[in-house]
Formats: sequence, structure tokens, C-alpha cells
Amino acid sequence: PVPQINWRRTDGLPFPSKIKLRKSNGMIEIPNFQQEDAGLYECITENSRGKNIARGRLTYYAKPHWIQTIKDTEVAVEDTLYWDCRASGKPKPSYRWLKNGEQLSIEGRIQIENGALTISNLNLTDSGRYQCIAENKHGVIYSSAELRVVASAPDFSKNPMKKLVQVQIGSTVTLECKPKASPKAKCSWKKGGEQLHENER
Repeated sequence: PVPQINWRRTDGLPFPSKIKLRKSNGMIEIPNFQQEDAGLYECITENSRGKNIARGRLTYYAKPHWIQTIKDTEVAVEDTLYWDCRASGKPKPSYRWLKNGEQLSIEGRIQIENGALTISNLNLTDSGRYQCIAENKHGVIYSSAELRVVASAPDFSKNPMKKLVQVQIGSTVTLECKPKASPKAKCSWKKGGEQLHENER
């Protein structure tokens, strides 16, 4: 006799309401397939003469898609660059880095871990166009950014100290020493040519 047909997931999870059964349950339809729909499915057929089960696995895959990309950056010489590019995908994407179109070689100062690039003790030759590449067997995506390594002597032109500061006796005065400098400048203070030292005031 014509068998009865039923479906189930081998893991025992219930079917979501979006799943439709068609043609006397002989066909299953899963609209908007998502990762949670992946797994082992069973078609159970049964009539008065016996029972049979057919099993099939549904696998989810997705080409890489950016979660975090890299952006143009300006960093002072001797500082550390940290760039993190991350992508989703199934299977999990692997990462490669290029500098000016050529494979970036890992050495003491340059480290790559998953999608993260770290370059310590930057020098002017590290400047250039960098690319992070994320790929799995279903696709490849690229993220590009410019790195500018800058070096400059201390310069007070954009943040000069005031020539005259008038304050009331007994109040607190704050003087700021903020030159533009790459790498960051070391500051010291003098009063009338004599080196100032920190004390309780």
C-alpha cells in the first residue's frame, strides 16, 4: 500500500514553523535557509508491509563577509601599529596580508595572528598600501588601507605656550607643554634657566 511519510531531524530538534511539507509529505521545503537549519534529516516511510528510513545531511556554507575592515592610518615612528580585520564565513575564512601588492613577510617586528597585523617599532620604510585578504573555498574579499609613518621634531607652532599667565596668589596654575612630535617628545621644565624638580607643590 501507499506508505505514510514523516520527517524528523536526527538531533531531535523540532522543525521551525517556516518548514513546509508538500505532496503528501513526500517533499520538504525550507525557505530562507540559515545555519541553524543545517544538520541530518530523516524521511521515515511506513506501510503495513514494513518501514524504511532515508537520511540526508544539509550543510550550510557562506562566502566571507567583512565584520571589521582596516582604515587609512597615520602613526608616529617608533610606535606600534595594530590593524585587525575580521570576516565571517563558513567555513571560517583564512587571512593573508599584502604590502604594496606583495606578500607581507613575517619577521621579528611584524606579526600576523588570524586577521590581526602588528608592526612594532615602526620606521619610515613601513609606510605603504596594505591589503588584508579573507578567503574560504566559496569566495575572496579584500580590505585596503594606507599606512603613513611620520617623523618630526618637536613643534610648538600649533599649541604655543601663553606669553603671560596672570593668577591670584594662593591659587593653582597649570601650564601645558604640548608640542607636536613624532615620536612623542620628552618634556622637562626650567624656571629662569634653572631645572625644575617635582615637590609637594
